[in-house]
Amino acid sequence: MSMKIATAALRTYDLLKESPRATPRRSDARDPVVLEVIQGRLRELIISYRINSQIGQHGQTFIFFSEVEPLVRQGAFDDLLWLL
Repeated sequence: MSMKIATAALRTYDLLKESPRATPRRSDARDPVVLEVIQGRLRELIISYRINSQIGQHGQTFIFFSEVEPLVRQGAFDDLLWLL
């Protein structure tokens, strides 16, 4: 199932927070600044053809999280852990 970049960023954020190197979660709140950085990284991955994207009817970009999750596990977002 495809999802908007913003939704994929939320799921990526949650996946990063599960990392043993991330700071402990104090609440379910997510930092909007970090979400913007993650969205930017997702767009970079689209531009570099590491993940595929689709454009919806209203110009929104959709991606498959099944393509993002392995990249998160491989460390493509590890440099952002200090922001969490």
